[in-house]
Amino acid sequence: MVDGAVPTPRIAALAGLIWASGTLPQFDPEIPWSSAVITRAQQLERGNWGVGAVGDAVTRTMNAIIASAVIVAMSVRPRG
Repeated sequence: MVDGAVPTPRIAALAGLIWASGTLPQFDPEIPWSSAVITRAQQLERGNWGVGAVGDAVTRTMNAIIASAVIVAMSVRPRG
């Protein structure tokens, strides 16, 4: 992503998936997260790697987890 090289389909799909999950910066903290690198990561996410659908699935899953946690938190009443 830093030098703009064309990745293999597998690397592009993995990078796009990890970017879509929001965890890519954790995997290599030495990457200089400039606007150009972020744009490249977004391109990989939206690329023709099948990652767009995976990114949507990750987003839906995270939303479902958050909604479930909120429902559980609201239904548990403190004893007192």
